[in-house]
Amino acid sequence: MKKILAIDDNSINLELLSQIIKLYYPDYLFIGALSGQEGYEIAQKENPDLILLDIMMPDLDGYETCELLKQNNKTKQIPIIMVSALGRDSAERTKGLNVGADSFISKPFDQVELKAQINVALRIKSYQLQLKKLNSEITLVEEQERRRIAENLHDSLGQTLGLAFMNLSSIDIQKCQPEIKNTIQFTSKLLNKAIEESRRLTYDLSPPILYELGLVPAIKWKLERFEKETNIAANLITEKRKTDLSRENNIFLYRTIGELLTNTFKHAEATEVTVKQKTKNGMYYISVEDNGIGIDKSQLKQKTNNKGGFGLLSISERIESMNGTFKIASVENGSLAEIEIPYIEEQ
Repeated sequence: MKKILAIDDNSINLELLSQIIKLYYPDYLFIGALSGQEGYEIAQKENPDLILLDIMMPDLDGYETCELLKQNNKTKQIPIIMVSALGRDSAERTKGLNVGADSFISKPFDQVELKAQINVALRIKSYQLQLKKLNSEITLVEEQERRRIAENLHDSLGQTLGLAFMNLSSIDIQKCQPEIKNTIQFTSKLLNKAIEESRRLTYDLSPPILYELGLVPAIKWKLERFEKETNIAANLITEKRKTDLSRENNIFLYRTIGELLTNTFKHAEATEVTVKQKTKNGMYYISVEDNGIGIDKSQLKQKTNNKGGFGLLSISERIESMNGTFKIASVENGSLAEIEIPYIEEQ
């Protein structure tokens, strides 16, 4: 159900806002909170579509509450309208906008103006949801195309190469002249290499293990291949319990880990990389840490890498569209990339 949360230490103000919401927005559930702390806790639990926030409150004031809400991965995308007698002061409005408020309205407010402000804020929320849905659909369409190409490679090219190799192997080369024998042996090696390359390409495009067993087994397989191909020691540290994500989240996190590993190989000059995964406080956490030379700041501004993959900026934008956070920085002995996205525990 759609919800609007109002945070105000004055119960009369909450009752007034409640009546206004019931009148103009009957499809929305009104939730009231009498303190900044209470409102912050309710927002994390209820995930409202909009927050109406007073400024002058004891303990956590409106500015502090707004800042906490915008710093929290679960609540940072919720539009916030500050409703306060301080709204006529340009310095106070500026302060509110700087801590993350989307707009300001002064007390005593005009109901028509408040309704207009709420309409704008709800439109912003609607656009956010549409963009998030579109992002998920694009991710799934991209993966469907990858799977289609992978299946074509396996069913057409892979089988053709395999049949050609079998036919060539059936020739009794002991009866052939040395020149022909050498040619057949060399061609067999080329075909065998082509079969291995087509199999590798098929798995790179769409690894079956990701769909059959999930994200963690797919990352484990990816790290084993990474270590074999690069001679960089690869470690995986995960929870023992099974944690399931949505299909699109599995897909994008797998692709993101692959991109971060590629960056490690190309830029980090590392000898070891470690991927860690866990869930805590409703968040799914995954990180990639290496013992290389640290992160090059210029990479953060690139939308794509020079081979057409996701750049770090693009990764950050996509993670934010999932209501998550992406952080990457140099640490004492290398670089550390951290991803957090909301995770709903199965009951």
